[in-house]
Amino acid sequence: MSEILRCEKIRKVFVVRDFLGVNRRNVVAVNNISIKIEEGTNTGIVGESGSGKTTFAKIMLLLIRPDEGSVYYREKEITRLSDNKLRSFRSKVRVIFQNPYKSLNPRATVGRTIREAMIQTDSRKQEIEEILMRVGIPKEYRTRYPHQLSGGERQRIAIARALAGFPECIVADEPTGNLDATTEIHILKLLEDLKRAFNLTYVFISHNLKLVSNICDNIAVMYKGNIVEEGSARSVSEHPLHPYTKALWNPETANVSEEKETKNYTGCAFANRCVFRRDICLQTEPEMVEIEKGHFVACFLYE
Repeated sequence: MSEILRCEKIRKVFVVRDFLGVNRRNVVAVNNISIKIEEGTNTGIVGESGSGKTTFAKIMLLLIRPDEGSVYYREKEITRLSDNKLRSFRSKVRVIFQNPYKSLNPRATVGRTIREAMIQTDSRKQEIEEILMRVGIPKEYRTRYPHQLSGGERQRIAIARALAGFPECIVADEPTGNLDATTEIHILKLLEDLKRAFNLTYVFISHNLKLVSNICDNIAVMYKGNIVEEGSARSVSEHPLHPYTKALWNPETANVSEEKETKNYTGCAFANRCVFRRDICLQTEPEMVEIEKGHFVACFLYE
């Protein structure tokens, strides 16, 4: 399989100020992350809220520029290209945002939302209706507004907007996070049907472990801006290696302590919660090592 997206040593730091705007501190949202997305695969990026998943997804899409590191599209570096030169990339790599209630313009009709996402802005009504048909929305909905739609219908419109540019890859940020169980099943079935029809590559950003385990080929586990484990969906879900990954998949048997403040803490991001930590864990960041073929972990327990 050929590579469609690659991120190398991505780092992003945000400056956070207090409510008076006087004191400030640096928050590392993404820390030295590297990942490769193969064409035609489903890759899941999982972790708790605040782990940096969404920020990393926006960097993959270059909606946010990294402070350090590089983004490659089909082996060509695009990190520092201007927005004008990124038009081709942004037509081929699209996003489904986390919350369709917020991501859809409340003043735009369904037809206008899709038309503005299409490469040819003079697209005919027939083309818009064909896209609606693809996502299971009646063509009559072309003149409706988001507030006139159900949650599942809004998500289908968000998918239609992503599909409008005939992309190669779609990054889906919690695509079923606000849906009930029945609607979630229908949306996942739709995404799978579209994958087969258009030979799509998906990147799923989610905290839903069952979802990514069932639909993804590969999984990367994030904690506080770091990828701590990566491998096939089967190996990561059935044989997790990192203490944090084990805690995610089996919380009732996890050996994880309450998070504690640790002074002069420059090592592993998970050290202040890990019951297995050693002195080296507080002093040095572990590197990713391959334990089994294609299964990597960043933990000193395996070095």
